[in-house]
Parts: sequence; C-alpha cells; structure tokens
Amino acid sequence: MLKQRKSIVGLDIGSSSIKAIELTHDKFDYIITAFAQVDVPNEGARRDALADMFRAGGFRTKRISTAVSGKSVIFRYINMAQMSPDEMRNAVRFEADKYIPFDVEEVQLDTQKLMDVGGGGEGTASEMKVLLVAAKNSLVHDQAEMLIQLGLQPVSVGVDAFALGNAYELNDIVSPGLQGSDHTVALVDIGASKASINILRNNVSFFAREVPVGGQDITNAITRRFGLEAFEAEALKRDAGEQINDVQDAVAPVLDDLGNEINLSFDFFENQFEGEVQEVYLSGGSVLLPFLEEGLERIFEKRTRVWNPIEGLKVRSDNVDIDSLNSAAPQLAVAVGLAAIVG
Repeated sequence: MLKQRKSIVGLDIGSSSIKAIELTHDKFDYIITAFAQVDVPNEGARRDALADMFRAGGFRTKRISTAVSGKSVIFRYINMAQMSPDEMRNAVRFEADKYIPFDVEEVQLDTQKLMDVGGGGEGTASEMKVLLVAAKNSLVHDQAEMLIQLGLQPVSVGVDAFALGNAYELNDIVSPGLQGSDHTVALVDIGASKASINILRNNVSFFAREVPVGGQDITNAITRRFGLEAFEAEALKRDAGEQINDVQDAVAPVLDDLGNEINLSFDFFENQFEGEVQEVYLSGGSVLLPFLEEGLERIFEKRTRVWNPIEGLKVRSDNVDIDSLNSAAPQLAVAVGLAAIVG
C-alpha cells in the first residue's frame, strides 16, 4: 500500500516567515505527514532558514510545490475571440505585450478561459473573457534554483492567489458541504507585505489580485503609536491584553486602507462578471488579530470569517506537532493549496 502513496511539500516562502506542509495522498485520504514553520528576519536569512527547516522537519519527500508573488507577477483580464485552448495560448503569446509591462520573452505566461461574452449568430457567444497571468522568468528561476541548491526538487512554481483556490477546493473535497459550490466566495490571505485575493464562482477562479497592504503595515502602525521596537510591536499585535482597545485604534487606518483596497477588487469583479461576492474567507498571519475579522466584515458588508484550510485533513500525529499545526492553521492556506496538486 505504501508504494501507492504520493507526497509533495507545499512551500509558502513569505517575506517574514516560511510555512511548509507535506501532504500525502493515498487511495482514500489526504494526510498531513509533516509540517514546519520558521520566522525569517530578513531576505538574506531565507536560504539558511529553509535548509534548517528541511533538516529538522521530518519531511519524507524532496518534491516541492512553491509559488511566487509580488510586482513581478501580473494579472490581466482580456476579451478574445472564441478559440480552442491551444489557439488561445498561442494568440496570447503574440499579443501579450499589449497587456503586460514586460517583454514577452522575459515572462512565463498562463491563461484560463473564464466565461463567454458577447452575442454571435444563432445564440452563440462571439468572444470569451480570459485571465492572463505573467510571471518574470528571473523570479521563477531564482526560486527554483535556490531549492535545487538545497537538494530539493521543485516540481511546480505557481502563484499565491491560485494556491488559495486549490486549498479551498481541497477543503470542499475532504469536508463535503463545508462550502456550497453554487455561489461566489472571496479568499483573502493577509501576509506580511501584501494581501492575495482570489474570487471563485462555482469553485472556478474568476478574479485574482495582490494588494500591497499587509501585516507589516499593522505592526508599523503599532510601532508609531506606542513608540516600540518592531519585535515589541509584533508581540503586542499577537497578544494585546488590556491594551486591545488602544491597539485597535492604532491600526484602524490600516484596516480601512486594506478593506477599501479589497472592496475595489470586489467592485471590479461585480462590474465585469455580473455577480456578487457573497462570502469572504480570511487567512494569513494577520487574521490572528482578535478584531480583524469583525473590522473587515464591517467594511465589506458581507459575511466574513477566518478559514481553517486544514479542516477535514487527516494528520500523522507521530510526526506532526498537532498543537503547533492547529495554532498555525489560519496561516497555512497557501502552503496547503500548493501541496494540493499531489492529488
């Protein structure tokens, strides 16, 4: 039976921490067989932190699925004439310079048809709306090369926002009925330097974007208000105690900026795709703030809740610290989604 199992590590390399989930898929189950998380004080410490993580983390496989994000990853929504998937990919390659600020030879491109638009003869649609994603080759190469130098085997380099969609879909597989497939949801992962957004309709990604506001902005607001060092502000953010009201006042402008930026994404989606976001699922390290869920729900005016992406997954308890895993769960959506390709 063991030889029928497949394993892969979903590796979320963030600006302030690294999360790794090893997911194993056998004939019947998805199982978390290893987990590790480590803080990264700066970009220069990233490689050593990864090496230490994989030496001590109890991972059984060296196969890695990771992701890139940031200003070198571009999302565009374009209308194209109806054509086959192969024709679409070729056409986008020739026309990409109209839509992205990079030379087409400098990027890796991916496309996905979202929906039919326009009216053709005999009731057929004349055009289709297409999602175009471009990531700079140098970004993808550097990430993969770092892993190879550590003796690891990168098998996939994706995009953070789409990993959220994979995790959501996996969550629905292992916990049927947890999310209905007949409505539109927004997945929002609030990391240290940015928030990733993926809007799904019927479990299909229709809109993805990154917003350059994140947990570091919240920490900076606390630092300024209380005159603290960064590490002290980070500790206060995680456990405000009796100062909770003062902390909430300090970070309110940042939450307003974040919420309003995300609302702009909702507005764009609703105008472009004639649908309404009905629910918002939050993940990422910043969702541990006790007032964040309620504050964003007020701004969105939509049902908003923190999401547990490992719900329903089995865990190999002899190799995984269950308490640490459960404590970190809201931060693991990207890592789980990256590992979900094991299925």
